[in-house]
Amino acid sequence: MKLTLLRHAKSSWNDESLNDFDRPLNRRGIRDAPDMAIRMKEANCRPQRLLCSPALRTRQTSDHIATTLGIKAEERILVPEIYEASAGTLIDVIVEHGLSSDELLLIGHNPGIEHLSAMLNGGDRLNMATCTVCRFDISGIDDWRMLANAGSRLEFYDFPKNRPDTGD
Repeated sequence: MKLTLLRHAKSSWNDESLNDFDRPLNRRGIRDAPDMAIRMKEANCRPQRLLCSPALRTRQTSDHIATTLGIKAEERILVPEIYEASAGTLIDVIVEHGLSSDELLLIGHNPGIEHLSAMLNGGDRLNMATCTVCRFDISGIDDWRMLANAGSRLEFYDFPKNRPDTGD
């Protein structure tokens, strides 16, 4: 089984009247999300189901990712619990919504995404800057309910500034 975690792309702070939940992607986020989607596709990332926070910036990020990876609309699930979730809550979301999918993609926020990635990475922290993606091969399970006790191996880790041609 495979679990891919993606932190939303860079969001805008230009409109101070917006609450955190309603912040859209900024120019850099609009550029980075499609680029990271292409890199995920090149790395053979093929999630059957996408679990996403309903915050605007995560939904906008998921639009780019789902289009490029060919994730069907009915397999894109908005899960309110992902917004401001802890790593433990994210595991609960995966268990509840993963169903029979062998490969899941979860798009969310820090610090929860970073904490979950560290748990899956043997306690070693991964820097989950905006639009960073990491994919884990989860060994020895055939049901997401066993995720908390499963072994995992980092299979893919990438972020927008990982290529020399990216700049602000």
